[in-house]
Amino acid sequence: MIKKKTHTVLILLSILTTCLFCGCEASGTNKADDTTVDANRNDYVNVYEVSEYLTEDQYDEYMNDDGTLFHRLLEYRHLLTDCSEFEFFAYCNNFIEVINNEIPEICYVNFGTEFQAQSEYVINGENITAAEAIQVSENYFSLFPIDITAGRGFQSTDFDYHDSESIPVILGEAYQELFNLGDTFEAFYIGDRRTFTVIGFADTESIFYLRSGKRMESYERYIVMPFENIGEDSASETAARAVLLQEICGYIELNGDRSSALQTIRRYLKDVGLEDWSEAIAVNDKSLFDKLM
Repeated sequence: MIKKKTHTVLILLSILTTCLFCGCEASGTNKADDTTVDANRNDYVNVYEVSEYLTEDQYDEYMNDDGTLFHRLLEYRHLLTDCSEFEFFAYCNNFIEVINNEIPEICYVNFGTEFQAQSEYVINGENITAAEAIQVSENYFSLFPIDITAGRGFQSTDFDYHDSESIPVILGEAYQELFNLGDTFEAFYIGDRRTFTVIGFADTESIFYLRSGKRMESYERYIVMPFENIGEDSASETAARAVLLQEICGYIELNGDRSSALQTIRRYLKDVGLEDWSEAIAVNDKSLFDKLM
């Protein structure tokens, strides 16, 4: 959840569009009707959304403290990942701001809406395009499989890019007319200017649940990024703190029931010293199966 953007462009776009962030998801529809895809709802009977709803005061304290809360949250994320009661899948739907590079119109944030034109702007003489993107954990594709038509999918090492020159990405099929495997481009991601390298292209028939649109959608028009494995050395970096906060959002696939899972999550928060956040971490009362009915 990005409550206070670290880059002026993000602030500008939030004001101009309905794409505000809440619980790690954009609340604008950003809907293109022809990209909506049906799914086998039975696959998601035991899958529930997990979101954070920190207050402004809690968020400011986390982002500006001496690193104590950061390390507590890091420990909490490890507990989520290693839990035997459910499997956790980190996911976030953040756009990235592509710099001085043409992208397919269908890939614009707010494509097909009255706000589409506001996804193009100029900052410091550079042409910026806000592009649809999602960030995912290493196990995410076991929940929402992705077929690669060219190149490769993510490997474990792709999630360790803190000190790397570029971030590997998988592009939706819509990008194939403008990009080739191995191409690079620059973009702002949570205020940081980064280089991205194309390692693969996704099949149009592969689908995932778009939380901001509350529907299944093709990967076709998305940039798919691996979430960074945030480490102990990142506590002083504003972007790293924001990313770690997003990495506790996503989905859980239950082995038991929702109520028990929520109790476990609250116990984890207490165990790491984040008991004050207990009411700010929510497990949706409807499964994805129910949401897709």
